[in-house]
Amino acid sequence: MVIRYVAVVPALTLAFWRMLSASGMLWGYSLASSGWSSGSMNKKLTVFAGVFLGRHFAFFFLGVRHTSIANATLLGNTGPFFTAIFAFCTGQHLSKKTYLGLVLALLGILIVQGASLNMSGKNIWGNSISLLSGLCVGMSYVFSAEIRKETKNTVYGRSLFFVAAVTIGIVAVFMGDSLVEFQKEHVVWFIFLGLVPSVLGHNMLNYAIKYLTPTTVASVPLGEPIIATMFGYLIFSERIPIEAVMGGPVILCGIYIILKSYNED
Repeated sequence: MVIRYVAVVPALTLAFWRMLSASGMLWGYSLASSGWSSGSMNKKLTVFAGVFLGRHFAFFFLGVRHTSIANATLLGNTGPFFTAIFAFCTGQHLSKKTYLGLVLALLGILIVQGASLNMSGKNIWGNSISLLSGLCVGMSYVFSAEIRKETKNTVYGRSLFFVAAVTIGIVAVFMGDSLVEFQKEHVVWFIFLGLVPSVLGHNMLNYAIKYLTPTTVASVPLGEPIIATMFGYLIFSERIPIEAVMGGPVILCGIYIILKSYNED
């Protein structure tokens, strides 16, 4: 919703300032709480994770501008499917219940957003880069799971978001977008995106990934359509569509099965 409200801001510019503001907040918190100490961190893997995360946001923000929100949200949230494929190809164990949960969550999303989906040829560019964003966030979680074994979450998050911002900045330069093309009133949205979905959202998933599998953690954002519907109703008094009422419980059921299957394993 925020992306569409600041439509005059280039997509990559919005993504860049979201990541940079999130990194700045975590650096500020680190310095205030424990000084400059960084602790142990695999810098090489952190760079890889940050590059993939930066590509995820760059591709997703571009996807929203070149396809429908429903398409971009569905394809951009395919991260757990890619992590599941990665686990299968590398011989890691995932229970049958995990795969069942993924299928149920996907079915629920299709119910919620099916009427808005448009996979026609004219959207192929937006759909393709949105799918790439799902692949990139999945790979970011794979690296995060390894890094978080030895690295504190705040230490990792501040560097992760900074590398992601640099990656987006490089992509923006190649795409010809200006990183300073915005108005003063847009700054509050940059801070909001850096704080709420990044520090309080993505960074909390990075915390959880130390204790859960990448597929389990990556499945949590599959509930975003439900959250978007709730915010639309509470903030904008939008009507809750019947598709959300029908598909929402299916999504939650799928996520619950994935989380429960991990505990059983």
